[in-house]
Amino acid sequence: MTEPSSPADYFLEIEGHFAMRRQTPFILSAKDWTLMKKWRDDEIPLPVVLEAIDQVFEKNETSGRRKVISSLSYCRHAVKELWEERKELYAGSEGASPEEQSGPMLEALAAQLEQSDVPSDIRAEAAAAVRALSSEKTVPRIEEQLIEIEHAMITRILAALPEQAEEIRAEVTRTVSLAKADEKTRARTEEANLRRIVREKFGLPRLTLFR
Repeated sequence: MTEPSSPADYFLEIEGHFAMRRQTPFILSAKDWTLMKKWRDDEIPLPVVLEAIDQVFEKNETSGRRKVISSLSYCRHAVKELWEERKELYAGSEGASPEEQSGPMLEALAAQLEQSDVPSDIRAEAAAAVRALSSEKTVPRIEEQLIEIEHAMITRILAALPEQAEEIRAEVTRTVSLAKADEKTRARTEEANLRRIVREKFGLPRLTLFR
């Protein structure tokens, strides 16, 4: 398999998503970083990790006794179990290769982008880039490219709509209280939540085959 998304993006998204779900200042421990590195070394796709984190928090929120989830370690079993369920996409099923299966998924993502609320030139370019990935030979490489397309698209949206960008950044600041976090942690968490809020406001799908 080829490498998954870059370590910086992979770790940034996980850290930001975990902090967002906790809604409190959070600094990753050495143990947390080791766990994230293991997930990446095992080529567990980022969306699988984020979905597993959501499952852990949602289960905790609906339980009778709500625990304080203070470490990514609380999510390690959920990540493992969800990845076991999703590995079939990597291996292929019913005689089809993973790449053959990815074609319809890419088309569906492109169609969702075309129906989003972003400027027409941006959504058209992003949709075309997604469709072009049908020529990629591995699912991990497709995932890597999808993350790059999403980041480039969000950067363009913010540059094209400065007034809305300012409002979104203000919302990011309000969303997660990070007053006690160090500067690097605050920056990483705000960046991850910026991407999330842009997706929500403009009706953008998370660009991934794992849905």
